[in-house]
Amino acid sequence: MGYLERGKPMILNERDIIRRLLKKGDLVVTPILYPEKQIGSTSIDLRLGTEFKVGRVTRYTHLEPRQKREKIKSDVTKYTEDIHLAPMEPFVLHPNEFALGATLEYIKLPNDLAARLEGRSTWGRLGLQIHSTAGFVDPGFEGVLTFELQNVGKVPIPLYAGIRVAQICFYSCNESAVPYTEKEGAKYAHTTMAMGSLFFDDYEYEIIRNQGKRRRLK
Repeated sequence: MGYLERGKPMILNERDIIRRLLKKGDLVVTPILYPEKQIGSTSIDLRLGTEFKVGRVTRYTHLEPRQKREKIKSDVTKYTEDIHLAPMEPFVLHPNEFALGATLEYIKLPNDLAARLEGRSTWGRLGLQIHSTAGFVDPGFEGVLTFELQNVGKVPIPLYAGIRVAQICFYSCNESAVPYTEKEGAKYAHTTMAMGSLFFDDYEYEIIRNQGKRRRLK
């Protein structure tokens, strides 16, 4: 019957996933070290990588997007601190703290598959959230996925590189005319580490900055 039934999107099961990974080869999730543990009925478990970004909250009262692009980009860079975990070194996420991490796996989606990133219930029951809002992955995406890690529990959570904190599901769809990597404004394609926000590159802020310039010139 294929992946579309009566024009409706379908979630891939384990047979579909393995077929796309191995036989067709247009879906890439690598490395999968323990397929029997990572591939579930309708998802693949994803592991935590070694790179993190945390905010240096004492440096700024706020981030002002109306500044020149170069200045706000510099402020955003200075606002975040990069942390690299050594083997068996924990990253301790305290209650109410927020940090960015990334998948250990590199993902590549074909143009007829979208994906959804979700946390594993094992960690959700401890209060770990792995994304705030950005759980959807467009067809044609390629790169590692950034985790928006937050501890909404009551006790600190030690996190180690290589643990399975998330799962990704795949949905068949009609082939996208413009895959994510070719889309204008695709800021997070081909990433290999956790990426901080590039909100200042959104066209809305370019309009806001231009309006500010006009007002100052009057």
